[in-house]
Amino acid sequence: MSNGKVVSVERCPRCGASCAPNHKFCAECGRFLRDEFLDQRLLLALVHEREGRNDEARQELERILESDPGHVLANHWLGSLYFHEGVLEVAIRYYQKAVAAAPRFILAHYDLGVAWYHQGNMLEAIRAFRRCLEIDPHYNAAHYRLALALFHAGQLEEALKQFEDAILLTPEYLMAHYHMGVIHERRGEMQAAECAFEYSEDQAVGEVSSLFHLAVLRRAQGDVAGAEECLRRAREFGQNLSPATVRP
Repeated sequence: MSNGKVVSVERCPRCGASCAPNHKFCAECGRFLRDEFLDQRLLLALVHEREGRNDEARQELERILESDPGHVLANHWLGSLYFHEGVLEVAIRYYQKAVAAAPRFILAHYDLGVAWYHQGNMLEAIRAFRRCLEIDPHYNAAHYRLALALFHAGQLEEALKQFEDAILLTPEYLMAHYHMGVIHERRGEMQAAECAFEYSEDQAVGEVSSLFHLAVLRRAQGDVAGAEECLRRAREFGQNLSPATVRP
């Protein structure tokens, strides 16, 4: 017992010396106490994944975690495998283990935020993306993802600021302009909304969602011909899209 806490003790299989569970090597004989083929298992998992054998990759990663439950890369990687299979609850659990073991592992925080976002939990997504920006304030993808989560959470003022930060860091984030247009439109700032939609459509030729919004704005301004032109271009660039499939 140490400081009132019980410390679990294990035995080295070679010499029998007492070892704490978090020890990688036996202090007495130097034996490696974790999976001695860990690096090979990681490489094998990589080969399996690259060749499309995700079940085999998952099995190798699970073997690593059997011997080293806190292995950061294995937890993060396993989380990503489950994420891409759409098993978000399990993916989140592994991402959480990765960030618990490595609190400044920014990619794990980011992927955790994306998983929360796709699960529809915007508050947790916001928390994860904010943590990314605490680690690196210039992480542009986190600014954009945070802005999206804030947007869907209804926090439009803060979302607008984050979209502006994302554009400042990465001007090619054209969809940030689209969402800024939506925010301005909802706030009744029609001129600013029109400018944002025009920029989004102009830079990403055929950006159908912006064209639909521009059509609505121009019809409201009495510019029926301009509205019809926007709709014509929208149909031209998105023949397989219907208004129901366009982003809100």
